[in-house]
Amino acid sequence: MSIPAVLGLDVGGSSVKLLLAAADASLSSAPEILSRRRIPTPLSGPVDGLVEIAESVLQEHPLVRLVVSVPGIVDEARGVVVRSANIPALDGCPLAERLSSRLDVPVSVINDGHAAAVAEAAWGAGAGSADCFVLALGTGIAGAHVVNGAVVPGAHGFAGELGHITIDPAGAACSCGRRGCLETIIGAQALSAAWNAAGGSGGPETLLHAYASGDARAVAVVQRGASALAEGLLTLCALVDPGRIVIGGGLAREPHDLVRLADRYVRERATFHRVPPIMPATLREWAGANGAVLFGLRRERLAASVR
Repeated sequence: MSIPAVLGLDVGGSSVKLLLAAADASLSSAPEILSRRRIPTPLSGPVDGLVEIAESVLQEHPLVRLVVSVPGIVDEARGVVVRSANIPALDGCPLAERLSSRLDVPVSVINDGHAAAVAEAAWGAGAGSADCFVLALGTGIAGAHVVNGAVVPGAHGFAGELGHITIDPAGAACSCGRRGCLETIIGAQALSAAWNAAGGSGGPETLLHAYASGDARAVAVVQRGASALAEGLLTLCALVDPGRIVIGGGLAREPHDLVRLADRYVRERATFHRVPPIMPATLREWAGANGAVLFGLRRERLAASVR
């Protein structure tokens, strides 16, 4: 017997992560997943490609709701992708409307960072905290403040850009047009550049391996990055006072050396700050897909309550 389901699609630059959960799954913990798979992203015809992916699921389960997580600027209220640097074919696309009309299923479109943050706060390392700031460390650095299960986006939807607070006013130029932003010190490209300038080779993964082995050059680069991150986290504590800080993204991967070192620096430097637990994310690359499913389950509960 087929089970009515909620489908979450996390659309990335190279792959779409698919999670399918029963529509009546509990919201208190991560639900049992009916299907989980990765599909190459249809970059040239993303709408047709996403329809095809959803139709393959419809052959096995009736869908009550589809939620698509997309990188970039998303008008979540209207389901419009305003701009997506990774998938430019979606720029300006009323994605929710187009998918819904072709699939005859309610569709929502959300920002991938918001999706990942909500999932980590509810089902990941933030579970049990009503106030959680989820930070992603990668090429860029951004986060989301999740309070009682919902992202606090700010008046204009741009809250959480921790990567663009100034750490060194005389520092390197940032892509945002300013100088010395946190991202210029601990973004993945910045760390790679610092590592190679110190005589190393390769990217952040190689750097972190060298750090773990005690390479003095790597230790110096990682310590500088963790120090900058600690300053950013202290600023976050002063301005936001989160109940928990969860750090994910490629630079926070196991064995979590960067997160642990930054945590140590924060606690050594804190004065009046109330420093919450600082921990690595647990959902990793599937956080966005989990967030899409969670959003869909919540919307379905809300819709069911007014039927």
